[in-house]
Amino acid sequence: MVVSENSKKSDETEISEDAQESKLKIPEFSKPIRMFFAFLANLITTLNFVSGVTAIILVVIDPRNPVYILWASKLILLAIIFDFSDGIPARLARKEPGFFGVVVDSVADTVSFGLAPAVMLSLSLPLIGSESTAHFALAISSIVVGVYFGFCTIFRLVRFTKSPSKKWFKGIPSPGAGCIAASYFIIKLYIEEVVSSTSIAVPIIGLLLMIFTGSMMIVNFKYPTTKLRKNFLEIFLLGLTAVTIVAMAIVPLNIIIYPAGLLAALTSLYVFYGPFYLLTHMIDRTKEVDT
Repeated sequence: MVVSENSKKSDETEISEDAQESKLKIPEFSKPIRMFFAFLANLITTLNFVSGVTAIILVVIDPRNPVYILWASKLILLAIIFDFSDGIPARLARKEPGFFGVVVDSVADTVSFGLAPAVMLSLSLPLIGSESTAHFALAISSIVVGVYFGFCTIFRLVRFTKSPSKKWFKGIPSPGAGCIAASYFIIKLYIEEVVSSTSIAVPIIGLLLMIFTGSMMIVNFKYPTTKLRKNFLEIFLLGLTAVTIVAMAIVPLNIIIYPAGLLAALTSLYVFYGPFYLLTHMIDRTKEVDT
C-alpha cells in the first residue's frame, strides 16, 4: 500500500507540474513571424551540427596544433549554446517536433558531443614516434577510450529518442558530457602550453575522466531536465554555467583556466547529482517501508 500511495503521489505531482506549465501562455504570432521562428530554430540546430563537424576537421588536419585544439574545444562549447538555444524559437513558433527537432537535432548532438570529443581524444597522443612504451600504450588507450566515449553518446541519444522524457534524463545528457570533454581538453592544453608541463599524469587522469563520463551517460540515474521546476539555487547554478560556457568560448588561452576550472566544478556537481538523488531516494523509500 505504501508503494502504491507513493506512486499516486508522484503521478499527482507530475500532473500538477504539467498544469502549471500549461499556464505559461506563449504569445500568438502571425503565420509569417511563426515561420521565421521555425526557420531560426532549424538554423540554430544546423549551426550545432556545423560546429561539431568543424571541430572534427580542425583536429584531423593537425591534432597537435594547440590553436586547432583550442578552437575545436570552443566549437564544442558553441554547439552546447546552440543546442540549448534552438528550443526558444521553436516554442515561439509553436512548432511540433519534426524532422529537424528529432532526427537532425539528435544527429547534431551525436556529432558535436560524441564524435568530436571522441576524435579529439583518439588523436590526442601520437602513435608514431612515441617517446616511450608507456606513451605508446597511452596512445592506444586514448583510441580505445575515444571509441567507447563515442559509443556511449550514440547509445544515450538513441535511448532518449526512443523514450524521451520532459522531466528527467536517464544518465547525464550528451551536452553535459561534451562540456566535460571540452573542459578537459582546454585544461590539458593550458597545462601543456602555458604551464609547460608534459606530465603523463594529465592524460591518464583525462582517460579515467572520459571513461567515467561516458559511463554516466548510459546509466539509469535520474538527472533533471531544464523543463523541470527549479528552486533559486538551481536557477542560479544553471545561469552561472551558461555564462561560464560563453566566457570559455571567447576568452584567450592565457586566462581560460579560470572559467574552465569553474565549469569543471559545476559539471562535476551535476554528474554526482544522479547517484546522490538515487541514494537519498532509496533512504526515503526505506524509511517509508519501515513506518
